[in-house]
Amino acid sequence: MKSKFLLFSLLITFLLSIEGYAQTGVKVNGKVSDAKGEGIPGVNIKVKGGKTGALTDGSGSYTITVPNAQSVLQFSFIGFDPQEFTVGTKSEINVTLKETQNELDQVVVVGYGTSKKKDLTGSISSISKENLNLGGVTANVAQAIQGRASGVQVTQASSAPGGNTIIRIRGGNSIKSTNEPLYVVDGFITDIGQTISPSDIEDIQILKDASATAIYGARGANGVILITTKRGKAGKSVVEFESYYGTQRIKSKPDLMNATDYKAIANAKAIEQGNPPEYTAADLASTTNTDWFDLATRNASVQSHNLNISGGNEDTRISISGNYFGQIGALKKTDFDRYSGRFNIDHKVSKRFTVGANAYAARSFSQYKTYDGNIVPSNVLYGIMFTSPAIAPYNADGTYARRNGKDNPLAWLLEPTNDRYNNRITANIFGDLQIIDDLTLHVSGGTEFSATKEGTYLPMTLVSGEKVKGQASVNELNTTRNLFETYLTYKKVFNDVHSFTAVGGFSYQFDQNERHFTQVQKFTTDKYLYNNLAGGAERIGAISYKGEDIRYAYFGRLNYAFKGKYLATFTFRNDVSSIFSSKKRLGYFPSGSLAWRVSDEAFMKDNKIFSNLKVRAGYGETGNDRVPPYTYMATYAPNGVSLGEGSDFYGALVANRLPYENLLWETNSQFDAGVDMGFLKDRLTVTADYYRKRTRSLLLDMPTEQIYGFSTQLINGGTIQNQGIELSINSRNIETDNMTWSTTLNIAYNKQKAIDLNGRPYIISQTANPDGSVPAADFSKLEVGKELSQLYGYVYDGVVKTGETYTPQPLSKPGDPKYKDLDGDGLITSSDRQILGNAYPHYVMGFNNSFTYKGFELGVFFQGAFGADLYNMNRLLLETYTGTAALQRWTPQNNNTDVPRNGYFTSKYGGYINSRFVEDASYVKLKNLSLGYNIPTSKIGFLKGVSNAKIYFTAQDLFTITKYTGSDPEVSSNNNGSDPTSANLRAGLDFNAYPAYRSFTLGLKLNF
Repeated sequence: MKSKFLLFSLLITFLLSIEGYAQTGVKVNGKVSDAKGEGIPGVNIKVKGGKTGALTDGSGSYTITVPNAQSVLQFSFIGFDPQEFTVGTKSEINVTLKETQNELDQVVVVGYGTSKKKDLTGSISSISKENLNLGGVTANVAQAIQGRASGVQVTQASSAPGGNTIIRIRGGNSIKSTNEPLYVVDGFITDIGQTISPSDIEDIQILKDASATAIYGARGANGVILITTKRGKAGKSVVEFESYYGTQRIKSKPDLMNATDYKAIANAKAIEQGNPPEYTAADLASTTNTDWFDLATRNASVQSHNLNISGGNEDTRISISGNYFGQIGALKKTDFDRYSGRFNIDHKVSKRFTVGANAYAARSFSQYKTYDGNIVPSNVLYGIMFTSPAIAPYNADGTYARRNGKDNPLAWLLEPTNDRYNNRITANIFGDLQIIDDLTLHVSGGTEFSATKEGTYLPMTLVSGEKVKGQASVNELNTTRNLFETYLTYKKVFNDVHSFTAVGGFSYQFDQNERHFTQVQKFTTDKYLYNNLAGGAERIGAISYKGEDIRYAYFGRLNYAFKGKYLATFTFRNDVSSIFSSKKRLGYFPSGSLAWRVSDEAFMKDNKIFSNLKVRAGYGETGNDRVPPYTYMATYAPNGVSLGEGSDFYGALVANRLPYENLLWETNSQFDAGVDMGFLKDRLTVTADYYRKRTRSLLLDMPTEQIYGFSTQLINGGTIQNQGIELSINSRNIETDNMTWSTTLNIAYNKQKAIDLNGRPYIISQTANPDGSVPAADFSKLEVGKELSQLYGYVYDGVVKTGETYTPQPLSKPGDPKYKDLDGDGLITSSDRQILGNAYPHYVMGFNNSFTYKGFELGVFFQGAFGADLYNMNRLLLETYTGTAALQRWTPQNNNTDVPRNGYFTSKYGGYINSRFVEDASYVKLKNLSLGYNIPTSKIGFLKGVSNAKIYFTAQDLFTITKYTGSDPEVSSNNNGSDPTSANLRAGLDFNAYPAYRSFTLGLKLNF
């Protein structure tokens, strides 16, 4: 009996083992897609409780072998809710993952580390690649983020291809130094962060308050922009290709007079002043009628082509990308091209050791011009706008026509050569070693090199070039940065209650700048342009320069959380900089912040209002050390003298700056208080912040006694304050299988004022003269209690009428401009000037709506700024000379007008900086309108192998709602980027600016 039972047991065991064997090796395949039906590459698939796993390929497809029918498959991917499925009898399991709605668990990059959103105690704005402004004329990072983050003002100061874009985070802090933020790309502190290809970006974090930026110490005062570029993911290689091409049309053309009217007014003005007519009878009979603006401009184009290849396995992941961006300017001979490439690699050497490398290279070429506020012939916009239409562009033989011995503006636009080449390389390597389970060592080192070459040639086809027999120059500027950083990160949770993250590290940076400039003239031919300087018989200028500076720092940060509800962050950085003297090189920058996750409290569990509620507060100090090396020292320049004709030349070195050994960095102290709220299970989220920051020890040029041989000396003194409110609202209005609608609104208010100017009551800055007959005039005024770049001048009160006696202007004639006597002394003097407006907006706004319906996508993005003014100097000159507004000028027959008879330059009273040309520059733009369609590739045979395909149309700057009468209310001619003082104190000028345009692009995205 026992033997039968034993045989029976063995039989059952054998059969069960056969069944188990039969079930081993069940093969399952399928596809993992998102809500739009697009395959998701790199999804992690595991057998629950086992070690078997797989990853989806580039199209989202997978194959896995499971032990048996009872096996449970787990599907997980960052940013999506995980799902589980029992295999059963299915051999194909297709899965649709939903995006994770709890954004609080998302990991964001912070200075020297990462953090979950819910654990942040500082003020940080996050922008993902899906929310960047891409397409159209998005050539740099600043354009990509405009309007996307509260408290971040982005201004397109120049519309020229490759033109200057300005970023201000919570207002400007400095007068003498730059107010641009610090850029950190993949952990590397860079000076070229704004110019990288936006197509390479995965996400951007903008650190705004001192709690977030203090870990960057002496360079964090203006905020920090952290950029993470795209990296490879484990799984089948993914190929992404995007290409777009578009046209660009100038928004508005100035209203210019025809030649007949222009000649009639010019002659009338000459006769009124007792001079002979400017145009003879033969001139008046001429039919020449030149529209210089039409001749100089064109319908432009823009294109971009980007290819990214990424992939890898669990140990090695690679991403390679290449991009071409090209723009043909709306103004002739103002083109821009950029080629760039990026290579990122991450390799897991062992379980505890990971290494990686990042490399970026770019080459750009531009044909640059001068677009700032001056009237030199090379500033082509000035000639185009204000040259007589009675001049022909060409002679009968095809050469450029001249008048009164001067070249016409078309010749100045097309004949000179102004080329700028730039080569940039950034490369860094890093390693992460997990020393023990809770302690990781990070080491990184890299270099950045930028070489710029500017070549110019003034040909003999121009009058000025003919006089010197051709003139060439080459200006080379090279910058090198070497950066080494290392830090330890310790993470530990005790008793599931106390959570610590501590970071401590060291940073060393060496920068070198070089410049070589040579200018020669007297050539025998124009053929070689600037490529044969030895061919010039006379050298007229040579400059060489080399500067070096070293910075090193120790930094640390401690994050503590109690039960995940009570959060604290403390940061400290100790900076040393060779930019300052040995007495003042050391700086300390601490910060601290606290946060309370109120929604996690027991008493909030049953509340029906908040799904998330966190309050934050922090205070800290940061610095701004961005001034040239050796600024604290007395520097010298070559000079010399000749005692008379035939005398020898005696060379010498002459001091060009007074020393100030106590010079140090500006220090910014900032308080921030904020609240993060979520409603309806976080379908509606709101973030609000209040901040107040003060910058003390301002870098200021202070007047000195002439006995020292200099009019000013750079010292530290004065305080500027910025305070404001930021509000960001995100909502997911509709979420169904076929349709979604989401909305994002951000709006910020900033008020700036000077607390102290080191005892000075005010600082007045001048603008360039708009006409050769007058000098530069006072333009802006900074005074205690007021803000930077306040427009300052006379209050215009119309024209003196026929028969009118205006007592404050006793020598005025009918038709002269009239100004208000504000001080009541009975005369128009400089004391009658007042603040006429302010250049920087008080409010900035971004408003975006995104819609999807089945395969269609629609994005509508508005961007705006309010409370700013512009001085429209173009309008001043158009009204005086070439614009149709001049037809309304005062004459004895046209007494009912506010347009003077002969402009503002001949008046003995007031000045051309007056209220008539100060205009409200508030605006709202339809910045981006995009319509896309996701092509169902699986249903189209010839798209086999393409996992995703999308075609889209984008319109940029489609329309602008504004009262401003100029080309564009964003422009600021003094914000050229090379002179921080001009940008900070003389903003708000519209003069000779590049014409603004709107763009229409058609694009295609393909994933393989």
